[in-house]
Amino acid sequence: MFVKKLLTALAVVVVATAGTLVAASPAQAADCDHIWYTDESDSVGSVDQGGRLCFREHGDYIWFTDFDADGWGARLFVYMAGTGQFLYSLQASGAGDVQTANADDGIAFHNLPETSIKFRMYLYKSGSNPIGEVTHTVVNDH
Repeated sequence: MFVKKLLTALAVVVVATAGTLVAASPAQAADCDHIWYTDESDSVGSVDQGGRLCFREHGDYIWFTDFDADGWGARLFVYMAGTGQFLYSLQASGAGDVQTANADDGIAFHNLPETSIKFRMYLYKSGSNPIGEVTHTVVNDH
């Protein structure tokens, strides 16, 4: 009887832990209003996308990811499109590195205004010129 209760308690802990791990995983496409990738077509022999930006307007959620273990990192800059005012930046370095921001994380500029927002992202490597730069503008919470 004791072993059965112990196994049941252990199963509950495993299920609770698995649920926590799933909740902490990077955003799926269904979580995003917009998904954009860096454009590596200008790099030598590469046409894949090493950087990914997932943006959900409600709550200003951003998941910014470096997908490739290729020595290149990904940088994101966020601006107000109309004025060009810089709001913040994120940097993801290494395959699977996900950087996040959202309106409720306590950092003032992560709460984006309800206006046109410009996202600029590219790949970088020490000693090399940036590659794959793309920009996108979206009317936030529109």
